Amino acid sequence: MDAARYATLFLSESREHLTEVDDALLALERDAAHANAAATGAHIATVFRGVHTIKGMAAAMSYAAVEQLSHALESRCEPLRSAEEALSGDVLALLFDGTDLLRAAVDAVPRGHTELTSSMRAFVQRLGSVAAVDDAGANVHAIADTPEVIPDVPSDAVGTARQVDVRLTADCPLKGVRAMIVLAKLSALGTLRGAEPAQERWQDDLFDGAFRLTLQSSASDDEITAAAQSAGDVARVAVTLARPTPAQGSARVTDAPRTVRLDARRLDTLLDLVGELVITRDRLLRAIEQSDHPDRAVVRAAADAARLVATLQDEVLQARMLPVAQVFDRFPRLVRDIARDLGKDVRFTMEGREIELDRSLLDAIGDPIMHLLRNALDHGFEDADTRRAAGKPASGELILRAARDRATVVIQVQDDGRGIDRDVVLRRAHEQGLVQEQITTLADDALLQLVAHPGFSTARSVTSISGRGVGVDVVNTRVRALGGQIDLETITGEGTVFTMRLPLTLAIMRALLVQVGGDTYAIPAAHVMEVLEFHGASRSTGALTITVRDETVPLVALQQRFEDDPLAPAVANPDGVRHVAIVEVAGRRTALLVDALLAQQDIVVKPLDAVRGARPWFSGATVLGDGSPALIVDVSSVA
Repeated sequence: MDAARYATLFLSESREHLTEVDDALLALERDAAHANAAATGAHIATVFRGVHTIKGMAAAMSYAAVEQLSHALESRCEPLRSAEEALSGDVLALLFDGTDLLRAAVDAVPRGHTELTSSMRAFVQRLGSVAAVDDAGANVHAIADTPEVIPDVPSDAVGTARQVDVRLTADCPLKGVRAMIVLAKLSALGTLRGAEPAQERWQDDLFDGAFRLTLQSSASDDEITAAAQSAGDVARVAVTLARPTPAQGSARVTDAPRTVRLDARRLDTLLDLVGELVITRDRLLRAIEQSDHPDRAVVRAAADAARLVATLQDEVLQARMLPVAQVFDRFPRLVRDIARDLGKDVRFTMEGREIELDRSLLDAIGDPIMHLLRNALDHGFEDADTRRAAGKPASGELILRAARDRATVVIQVQDDGRGIDRDVVLRRAHEQGLVQEQITTLADDALLQLVAHPGFSTARSVTSISGRGVGVDVVNTRVRALGGQIDLETITGEGTVFTMRLPLTLAIMRALLVQVGGDTYAIPAAHVMEVLEFHGASRSTGALTITVRDETVPLVALQQRFEDDPLAPAVANPDGVRHVAIVEVAGRRTALLVDALLAQQDIVVKPLDAVRGARPWFSGATVLGDGSPALIVDVSSVA
C-alpha cells in the first residue's frame, strides 16, 4: 500500500469527522442541560461513530497516536451509548479534552509525529483504557506484506474455490485500504485466486467499496464470512461456489459518482491560466474590431473562441466555490470555550452556511471572523447579573450570518450585548490624540475608524483573548486587502453588528471601464445600477447632488476625489458630454462623475500593493486588452 497516497485523504476526512464530533459534543452539552434523553443518545452515537471511524483510518495508516487516542475515547463512550452510565459534567469535560488531544494528534501526522506524547499517554491512562486495539486494527500493520492475489486459474483447479462478494458500508473511509484489510483476513484462510475489480482499481477515487474475491480454502462459509466481517466497516458478505466462468462482480465503478479529490494548487494555476486567456481573448477581439477588412472566417472563429473561453471561465470559477460552512463549522467550539473561560452564558447560532464563496476568499476570512467573535465575547457581552438588571435574558445571543447580495457575500457578526460606548471610545481617542478635542460625537463610520486604528483598545488590561488593540485592525486590513469593506452598527445597551462585504471571487469580475482625467479606471459592475448623461448638479446642505427620477443622489467627482483636489478640472468628451455611474453599496446610492464611458468587460483582478499612507480609493489593478494597466475603484471608499 502506498501510504503517501492516502495521507492527505486521511487528514481531510479525519478533520471532517472531528468537526462532527465537536458539533455533537456541543449539542450534547446543550441538550443534557435540558434532560433531553433521546437527543443526548443520538449525540453520543455521533461521537462514538466519529472516533470509531478515525480509529479505523488511523489503524490502516499505522498512526499509533491517533489510533490509541480514538480507541480510548470510543471505549469511554461505550457505557454512555449503552445507557450503563449517566452523562455527567466531568465525563463531558473528558470528552472535550480528549477531542482536543485527538485533533492535535491528527494535526501532528504531517510532521511525522505518529506516536503518543506523554500528555496523550497520560490521558489514555486517565480514561483507564488498557485494552489493546481491536482485531480490525491489530492486523492492519501486516497489510504491506499481504500477498498479491494469484491470477485466475482454470475452473478445474479451483475445486473448493468460493466467490466472496463484499460490500463495504456507505460511510466507510479509505475504502481501498479497508478492502485490503478484508483481503488480508481472507488470505489467512487459504489462497486467493482472483479479484474483481482488480486490486489496482481499489485505489481509484471511483471505487465504491463493492468487490469480489475468489478464495480457495477448506474453511466453511460461516468462517469465511466472519473473517471478512472482522475487518470492520463491512456491510454485506455473500459466499457462493465459484463458477467456471466468473460472473461480473457487484461493483459497477462506472455508476459511482464522478468526483475526484484535487490539489487546490491545481485550481489556482488553472484559474491564472484562464485569466490570461481572458486577456488574450480581449486583445484578439480588439484587434479584429480595429481591422479595416477582417476575414469573415477569422471573425467567426474568434467569436466561437470567445464563447468557449467564457464557458471555461464560468466552469473554473464554479469549481472553486465552496460553502462557507467549511469555515463556519470551526467556530462553535471556539465560542463555547471562550465563553466558559469568561464565565459568560452565550447562545451561538449560524445562518447561511450553504452560501458559497471562492476558495481563496474562504481561506482568508477565518481570522477576521475569529477576531470579531472574540471581540464580541470579551467586550460585547455583559455578565448574567448585569444583563438581568438591564431587563435582558441572562444568556446572550451571538449570531454568525452569511448571505448573498448581488455579486457579493455579506458576513455579519451580531451580538445583543452592551454595544460600543461612544463616550468611552471618544475619551480614549482624545487621550491618544487620535481626534481633535472639539469633536464630541461619533457617527458609526468615524467610530469604526477609531476602533480599527492600530493599537487602539478601550481594555485596561491585556488578556489571552483581547486587549492589545489588534482585533478590529486586523479585520479591517484583511477585508480591504480582499477587495471588500467592513461596516459597523452599534446601539449602546442593545448590541453591535459588524458587517463584512466581500466579492464572490478575487480572480475575474465584470467591470465598467471609464475615463477620468485621461486615465482608465474599472468600476465593479456588481455595484453599478445604471449610467446617465450628466446635465449638472445642485447643492444640498453644502454637498453636490443630482436628481434621478425624483430621488436626490449624492454626487462624487472621481477626478477631484482621486487628486484630492476639489478644484480639479474635469476632462469631458470631445462632444462635451460627461456621464455619471449610479452605484449602490450597502443600500446607499451615489453618482460617480466620470469623463467618458469606454466599455463593459470581464477583467482579471491583480493584487495592488498600495503605498503606505495612500488613500484607499482602489482595491486592485488589471491589465486591459491593449496591454495597458487600469486601477479598480473601491466603490465603498469613494462613494
